[in-house]
This record gives sequence, structure tokens and C-alpha cells, in this order.
Amino acid sequence: MKKIWQRYLLRQIGTTFLFILICLFVVFILLDFSIHGVRFLKRGATDGIDIFIYYFRLFAMHLELFLPLTFLLTTLKVLFDLNHHFELVALQMAGLSRKTLLRPFFLFAALLSLVCYINSQWFAPDAILSAQTFKTLHSKTKKRAPRSPLQSIALPDDSELVYQSFDAEKQELFDVFWVRSSEDIWHMKFLRIDISPPQGHFIDHLIRKERLEKSESFDARPFPELPMNPDTKPKAFIPFESRSLTTLLHEAIYASSNKASVRTHLQYKLALPLLSLLGLLAIAPLTMRFSRDRPTLLIVALSLFGFLALKTLFDSLLILGENQVLPSWVAMWLPLLALFAYSIKRFAKL
Repeated sequence: MKKIWQRYLLRQIGTTFLFILICLFVVFILLDFSIHGVRFLKRGATDGIDIFIYYFRLFAMHLELFLPLTFLLTTLKVLFDLNHHFELVALQMAGLSRKTLLRPFFLFAALLSLVCYINSQWFAPDAILSAQTFKTLHSKTKKRAPRSPLQSIALPDDSELVYQSFDAEKQELFDVFWVRSSEDIWHMKFLRIDISPPQGHFIDHLIRKERLEKSESFDARPFPELPMNPDTKPKAFIPFESRSLTTLLHEAIYASSNKASVRTHLQYKLALPLLSLLGLLAIAPLTMRFSRDRPTLLIVALSLFGFLALKTLFDSLLILGENQVLPSWVAMWLPLLALFAYSIKRFAKL
């Protein structure tokens, strides 16, 4: 009997959450389809299954936005209903404190955070690349010759090779930049990598003084200082947002010329799933108060505004961390921990 109230609350949370999530995603699909649907259906180029898979991948791409927002609306709806129907009063008269009544909500929020981490590790990376490929195939600019994406190789000395393409027969990289630092860059038309040391052709050495200037040029030059193993296999550059948590963690620990960007995206993907818990801590004290003049509409509006403002803040801090304006942990965790501290202080007064 003691667990009946927990099952009741979990059922209320689960059904409300599912209903709101479906509604939000349907609205999202309708908006996106109104923009891109003509290209998807033009001349029967795409069947319904491909479109369904595309939107499923879009859902995985934006899961860290959909789940916290849906949980925020669910929490507001369920707690307002419990308060309005005096069920909170009845449960408290049965000896249950307000904090105890929120256990099912915290359990659900923790589950959503775990789902976001699982999605960031196994589903979102592939979904982002596949959805972008699908959009490119149905782009209005299909007549334009497709550009191959830039590719890169991270080297043990914290430098990086960035190149346009790789000729497997000749074992040559084409249009190569060896970025040793922001002040020291080598550009080569070709770089042969199957010999030791690697051999470059048509080379310019760029040094930053007031700006990047060419300091010397060579028709051909060996690079014994290039710390590259002949067995290294060139691979395509993967955008940071398309990398899994374990990949970002590995690159953040070991040497990488993009260490600031890697660490910032790692911190971003670790911090964002905690928005569900933060939202619950922030709005519970407002929704569980007993008052005849409770401004319900104002609380909902401020909650939505706060959520969108916080998401915008995180996206802005991501840019600051990538550009090394702020350390990655300061950019991502300091505002989040400050908000958690403020919310917990108010939550403790329940």
C-alpha cells in the first residue's frame, strides 16, 4: 500500500510526458516538413520510409533539447494538477513530506539524463552525419559539384595535419597544412607519407609576425621533424558534435591540436543532460506552494523563458570555450553549478 502513491505518480508522469513529447515532435516535424517537404517528395525521389528514418535521426540529434523541455512541461502539469485537486494535501496528511513526494520525479529525471548520455554515445553521432547527408542529397544546390570535407590527422606533438584528399595509390596527401601552432604553419601541395621521413612538394612556410607571412619556400623538402608514423592511416575529419562521448574523452586526454574544442564539446555533452534535474529543483518550490492567487500562467511562461535562455547561454558558452576565451570547465560547469546551488537552497526550504 505504501508504494501505491509512487506508482500513481509515475503513471501520471509517464503518460503526460509521452503525450507532450509526441505533440512537440509532431509540431517539429510539421515545421521542418513545411520547409523541406517539397524537395523530399519532388519527382518521387524519396519514399516514406527514408523520410521516417530521417526524422527519427533528427529526433536523436535534438534529444538533449526534447527530453528536458518535455520533462519541464510534464512537471508543471502534474504538480499543478496535484495541487489543484488537493491531492498534495491528502498525501501530506498521510505523513508524506513534499520532498518524499518528489522522489518519482527525481527518478524520472535521472532516467532521462541517462537516456541522453546513451544517445550521445551510441545514437546521436551517426544520426547527425546521416541526417546531414540526407539533407545534402535533397538540397537545392545539388547541381554544384560536391566538395569533399576537410580531413585531419592529430599528431603526438600536439600539432595537426589538415588536408583536402588522400591518394591511396601514391600514398600522398593533397593540399596539406601542417599546423604546428597558430604562429607556425607549413603548406604543401603534396605530402608523401609512406616513406621515412615524409616528403613534401611545393612548400610554403608561414610564420606569424603581425600577421601570417611566407618566410621560405621549397620545391621539395623532407620533414624528419614531422612526428608521423608511416603506418598511420588518414581518416576523414569528423565534426566535434558528431563524436561520441568516449571518442571525445580519449581525444581530451591524449594530445590533440584541437584540445580546447574537444574538451569544450565533451563538457557540453556531459552538462546538458542535467537540465532535467535542474528544472525540477527550480520549479518544484513554485508549483508546490499553496496559494489562492498562485500565478500559474506566469510560472509557466517564466519556466519556458528560463529554459530557452539557459539553452542559449550554453550554446554561447560553447563558442567561448572553443575559442579559448574561457577554460572549458569554467564555461560549462561554473554557471550550471551556480544554478544548482541556488535551486538547492530554495528546494531545501520545502
